[in-house]
Amino acid sequence: MENQKTSLEMFVRHITLFTTYKKIRLHYKRIKYILITYGSLAVVFAYIVNVWKNVGIEKHYLKDKRDYLSKMQTLNLSKDWFTGSIPFWLSVIDEFDFQNKNINILEIGSWEGLSSHFILSTFPNAHLTCVDTWEGADEHRDGTDATTEILTDIENKFNSNLSQFESRLTKFKGTSYSFFENNPTKSIYDFIYVDGSHHCDDVMIDAVKCFEKLKVGGVMIFDDYFWQHYKNAIENPAAAINLFLRMKKGAYKIIRMYYQLIIIKEESRY
Repeated sequence: MENQKTSLEMFVRHITLFTTYKKIRLHYKRIKYILITYGSLAVVFAYIVNVWKNVGIEKHYLKDKRDYLSKMQTLNLSKDWFTGSIPFWLSVIDEFDFQNKNINILEIGSWEGLSSHFILSTFPNAHLTCVDTWEGADEHRDGTDATTEILTDIENKFNSNLSQFESRLTKFKGTSYSFFENNPTKSIYDFIYVDGSHHCDDVMIDAVKCFEKLKVGGVMIFDDYFWQHYKNAIENPAAAINLFLRMKKGAYKIIRMYYQLIIIKEESRY
């Protein structure tokens, strides 16, 4: 019996050490990636600080995440690229008291509407504008993240999944570039989610244009900061996001960083 107990303790210790090694290796690789995609030391620092915060956030909002996972079972989805971010979004929503305010939200890239559904379910008094071509991006059209069958039905699924929120939803079918060019409205947004084309050129345009439309005190979320579809690292989102952050230094604060990066817009100090 004593031998069995000792063996179990050794097994648990080895598993713990292996898990710790994997986590350290992941963080090392991510910090290295930040730097090779022109990230500043401030971004590296934000990542390190948030490593510790993120564990607590995930635990604190675990029940809320599970509640939404149960709710989303009614949706028609082929992929779930979103729900891992729910605890971090909820922490920001609570910290800045967004939930029950009458706010204007912009989403660049909506796919089948999972994140859109979460937004409209979580913000009962919000109006959401969704911008998408509903044709997929490079990683979908080359077969990496979607099949031809999935691509032909994206928009239908979006329409079905969001049908209950029609009165609080504006749908723009087209590229984000055409949205900003052809809709020169004076709309200012309280909350913006950037998840459109992931090529660095498109991400840079979305970052700059969305930041222009974000009110001071508003929150902007960049999806897939650590996404690495393109072989050349600087063609991926992180390179564009890092250059944007350098360009707008003094006009924002990084408030969360994990696989996504979340900022709040501040009055420029320059």
